[in-house]
Amino acid sequence: MKEIRLDKNEMPYPPPKSIRDSIKELLKNINRYTPQELVNELLYVLSKYNNIEKETIILSSGSDILIKEFIFLFSELSQLIIADPTFIIINNAAMKSSSELLKVKLSEPEFKFPVDFIRNELDKPTLIVLDNPNNPTGKLIITQEEVKALLKNENIILLIDEAYYEFSGITFLPLIKVFPNLAILRTLSKSFGLAGSGIGYLLAGKKIQEKFEGLEIMLPSPSVIGAISALNEKGYMGEYIKHVNEEKKKIIEQLNDLGVICYPSSTNFLLVKTNTPNIAKKLAEKGVYVYDASNYFNSNYIRVTIGSNNENEYFLQSMKEIIKK
Repeated sequence: MKEIRLDKNEMPYPPPKSIRDSIKELLKNINRYTPQELVNELLYVLSKYNNIEKETIILSSGSDILIKEFIFLFSELSQLIIADPTFIIINNAAMKSSSELLKVKLSEPEFKFPVDFIRNELDKPTLIVLDNPNNPTGKLIITQEEVKALLKNENIILLIDEAYYEFSGITFLPLIKVFPNLAILRTLSKSFGLAGSGIGYLLAGKKIQEKFEGLEIMLPSPSVIGAISALNEKGYMGEYIKHVNEEKKKIIEQLNDLGVICYPSSTNFLLVKTNTPNIAKKLAEKGVYVYDASNYFNSNYIRVTIGSNNENEYFLQSMKEIIKK
């Protein structure tokens, strides 16, 4: 039986050979720690890519680690606010925080973060962690004006996870120069296809930079050189985003014809609502692995990564067979 994985929002094919070769070359020195000059080069290319000073950048071997570290470092704040639903790592790290936790419901179909609703809750030191675009909905949940309104409150520390920035084209990064209480989280796992390499980075305002001082993380040399090569050859990333947008449109049209709801998405995945209970399990029986979103909604919901052309065709054919039974 054919098997395809559309459950982890990965790029469905590897980055260009030149990038893979640069990683292979570094494996010769795997017995050595990563030279600082290589880390400095990565900071330089990231500063150019993000058009921001390299002093703003905090590196890590994965954005998951940065989320956990961020929530831990600010756990002395009285309150922690997250969206519901949100990226599973944000939720799990928040659940372990010593701060009082407030989960703010995102109501379908808009899934907007209700800034006006929570303003009365912001009279004490508060950490707010939001993913924008949101996972698993794929939606942009907060606007720039709403972000500004939050950041003007000096009680607030705000972390925005922009893991899917390259797909959405929406960022709040310019606000870092104005608001020292803002941080933006990015990754090279999604649009650059380096999920197996694990490089994440934080773009942090002054107040947050101070908190991370002295927390240096050792990065693997192959991951660092892979990130440098990818950022220097980023044309393939644009081609991938074009592919995602074309395939996403096709999938939405064909699923709509089946009476299935696909929520608009600013990412490389779709939140799908069917009238079929246990839809993820039924797809798995056909070798199609998608993310079971029943922990957020019910068993009629799935999150589906936009895969290769062949993977998407197999997914669509499997959906037709299940729904038309």
